[in-house]
Amino acid sequence: MPGPCTGHHRWVKSTGYRRSWYERRLPLPLRGLLVLVAGLGVLFCGQQILEGYRTTMVYRDAPVCEGQGCVRTAVGTVTGRKTGEHCTSDTSGGAAGTTGGGGTTCTRYYRAEVEWPGRTASLSVDSDTYDEVRAGDRAELRIWRGEVVGLLVRGHNHSYPPSSQSGVGPWLALASLILATGVWGAVSGRPSRLLAFPNFGWLFVAIGIGWLGSMALFGGHVLVWAFAILWTGFAVFWIVGAWRDG
Repeated sequence: MPGPCTGHHRWVKSTGYRRSWYERRLPLPLRGLLVLVAGLGVLFCGQQILEGYRTTMVYRDAPVCEGQGCVRTAVGTVTGRKTGEHCTSDTSGGAAGTTGGGGTTCTRYYRAEVEWPGRTASLSVDSDTYDEVRAGDRAELRIWRGEVVGLLVRGHNHSYPPSSQSGVGPWLALASLILATGVWGAVSGRPSRLLAFPNFGWLFVAIGIGWLGSMALFGGHVLVWAFAILWTGFAVFWIVGAWRDG
């Protein structure tokens, strides 16, 4: 009968049209605009990375003194301590240094609550410091532009990177994602390729790039280097395998 048959063909035709739009390349002017915007985005990220690097180098060369451009010292008091766990979903079970179960991996953290004239802070410490520190203990602080960059308490010395240093990694990761999007616009331009499931692995690659790039600029422990390389390499391997299997 013509009625149902016609409706069926209309549905197939409509579905095919939507799918073909999803598979087709974006128009050349739109792709060109995308590449231009991606280039500007990478340039902006590069400026933030350069500024973070310069500021961090200024900090590293700054003397400990009380004048302008110095790392200042302050004396404070420990007001308490805190511990807990940061938990994330995990399908591979527990790992070294973590407690896992039921698809969750948890890492314990330790903090010392410190107070000095006009300010308070919750500072990360290791387990040994956490076990020894008590409320009322004297704490010696080093401060750079309002940020705590050092803590000495009960003979335990801790250093903390300034925000200019810790912020470089995320900018590097964002720059790599923007660059990858620009390359996609220039080479492919097909939405189906950009949003394909294996490409979500590039988020983990970007994290690895930010991690490795930050350590290349500021240095890092050999074990952290090894883990970051393993993380990034596994993410790339997963992407390649997902595309091959898909």
